[in-house]
Amino acid sequence: MVPSSRELAALLRAIRDGDLDALRRLYDGTGTLVFGLLSTALRDQDRAAEATERCFLWVWRTAPALDPGHPCALTFLLRAVRQELEDHPRGP
Repeated sequence: MVPSSRELAALLRAIRDGDLDALRRLYDGTGTLVFGLLSTALRDQDRAAEATERCFLWVWRTAPALDPGHPCALTFLLRAVRQELEDHPRGP
């Protein structure tokens, strides 16, 4: 079950502050969703698993620059998915 908007926002704030456990909790709560989106888009489970990992690394690296008033943590996470698909598009 994906955490509530409030829980996601709290996790993102903690990640922004360098809390690695918050990143783990974000992954635990949203990893299946991210993997499912990437698996559908990429049509390859191995590539989707690698892409999911890169998405959460992107969140970890990018969160410190995130505006604390960012309106939606899920939007931020989905931006990671979009960025991943733009950087590593589906093959032929």
